[in-house]
Amino acid sequence: MKNSPSKFGKGIGLLWRGMSLKIVSQFLLHTAKHRRMGGIVGDDNTNTLLFESSRSALFNCLMSQNIGEGDEVIISSFTCDAVTYAVMRTGATVVYSDINDDLTMQTESVLRAITENTKVIVMQNTLGRVGLDVSTISLIKKKNILLIEDCALSYGSVFDGIKLGTYGDFSFFSLEVSKTLTIGWGGVLSINNFRYKTDMLKRYASVGSVSLIPDTRRFLQLYLSLFLIKMKPLGGVWLWYFLYGFRIFRRSNSYDLNANCKSEKMGNLSQSFYKYVHTQFDEFYRITNRNYLSFSNAAHKLGLKQAIVEKPNEFIVSPRFSLMVKPKNVQHAVDLGEAMNIEVGRWFGDAPPSWKVKNARIESSVNASRISDSIINLPCHWTLSENEILEIKQFMFELSLIESK
Repeated sequence: MKNSPSKFGKGIGLLWRGMSLKIVSQFLLHTAKHRRMGGIVGDDNTNTLLFESSRSALFNCLMSQNIGEGDEVIISSFTCDAVTYAVMRTGATVVYSDINDDLTMQTESVLRAITENTKVIVMQNTLGRVGLDVSTISLIKKKNILLIEDCALSYGSVFDGIKLGTYGDFSFFSLEVSKTLTIGWGGVLSINNFRYKTDMLKRYASVGSVSLIPDTRRFLQLYLSLFLIKMKPLGGVWLWYFLYGFRIFRRSNSYDLNANCKSEKMGNLSQSFYKYVHTQFDEFYRITNRNYLSFSNAAHKLGLKQAIVEKPNEFIVSPRFSLMVKPKNVQHAVDLGEAMNIEVGRWFGDAPPSWKVKNARIESSVNASRISDSIINLPCHWTLSENEILEIKQFMFELSLIESK
């Protein structure tokens, strides 16, 4: 994927589409009217803790259980390097396991990866599907291995009537700019196993929050980004790129393994906004699922291969709709998207992530690497307009012609 922060002025981008300008404006009016921000989420009376990012949520979760040097944490080979970063920041060793064709974690690879040093398995629920089958989840718990669910790409999804994010001892999801829902930045950690609650709350109390100035700057970045997407003012995009280029605005992947991070919790303004919008999440999930099914139906009719097709016992929620194309056609798909003003993503282009890969142990990544050479993804956010949905379907039609050659 190109190193563009997003496409403003024209086109359908993959970033910032998990929130609407209308809702942000309503929040600002609500705050001005009541002259106060909402209460803070995350205290002794809740099992939901808010962090400045999902990688901070995962890192602090691991630290609360004293995971560190000499320990091993198994994760998917088909993942974001933010997960790698969070694990390596503790001093533990990342162990990459392989995936199946539907992007779930390969049971045999996960079980082979387990050693006496394995303390944690991060089960990645990729693009709306639960990452491991129930019997494997049960086996992992019997081995007394901590199970953490990564729901960054699937929050709001349901399998057999059970919400993803409730299988593991902990779960986390992301509110970052590319996800199903965004408030600018943020990560949410859920404590599902009360056995670990006291230690986790103690850890949460020990870290600081993002201060008012950077928190306000992030919120301004969210508002201006949504304004430019919605209004497309003449020349406004250059203002955004100026702020982005001079680092006044934050890059979505700006983190440093060697940084001494002290501001782990979500800032008060962001927490307020989260509290304001989280009661509407179910409606956002419903619309996202509707878009997903609409794209899935179109892809099926066109003979395009989908990464994941929703089953009768599933409710898929994902920020992106993914297709498998012939490797020789991947760049053609990206170029076609560029020509049609639709941003085509390569999530994830490296499998396993190339960042610090020499410091990790790879059990297997053969299938993950093969899939990463073929997968492309399209916006599937709840904010898509009817015209944008039609444009994406037209893209799929044009792509089917390329694939049929």
